[in-house]
Amino acid sequence: MNILIFWDRGAPAGLEIPVARIISQILDIPAEVCESPVLYNGFDRSRNQFNAGAILSCLDVFSRRTEEKSFILLVTGDDIFRPGNRYVFGLSRPATRTAVISSARLNNEYWGLPPDEMMLIDRLSREGAHEIGHLLHLEHCDNASCIMANPLTLDDLDNKKSMLCPQCQSKIIKNPVSVSL
Repeated sequence: MNILIFWDRGAPAGLEIPVARIISQILDIPAEVCESPVLYNGFDRSRNQFNAGAILSCLDVFSRRTEEKSFILLVTGDDIFRPGNRYVFGLSRPATRTAVISSARLNNEYWGLPPDEMMLIDRLSREGAHEIGHLLHLEHCDNASCIMANPLTLDDLDNKKSMLCPQCQSKIIKNPVSVSL
């Protein structure tokens, strides 16, 4: 299995290759980046955000129509949420092998901080690897430094290491994913 990363037109340009490489290194799965062919819906005017579940449904339709077998990760610049949460950095749906992450709140500028492209690459990579980890059927981890720790805040995300803890790594080894190129 490999990872197909769809880079949406609103996602920060020029970061595609480093983000894909880091995600691939973290999970030891080949990753390929391309411009997103998926048009998604789910915009909620009252929140000025997109419903992440609706985006995953659009990715699922794309995956079924094209018979895509890879994990699909959509990187968008749009702010996303799921019902019950003010926002989410990302969301995954293991049953359909699809995930979405948003750069909107991962940007320093959103929080009134100076721009930092390297920090944004790091955050996108960590959140992307986290959501792909769910596609590998990994649950949230209690180890705050593990990539599978649940980041509720930007500080939580920044405090994670760009790697799986030994326990999460062993779960992948016990349940290996076949790699097809």
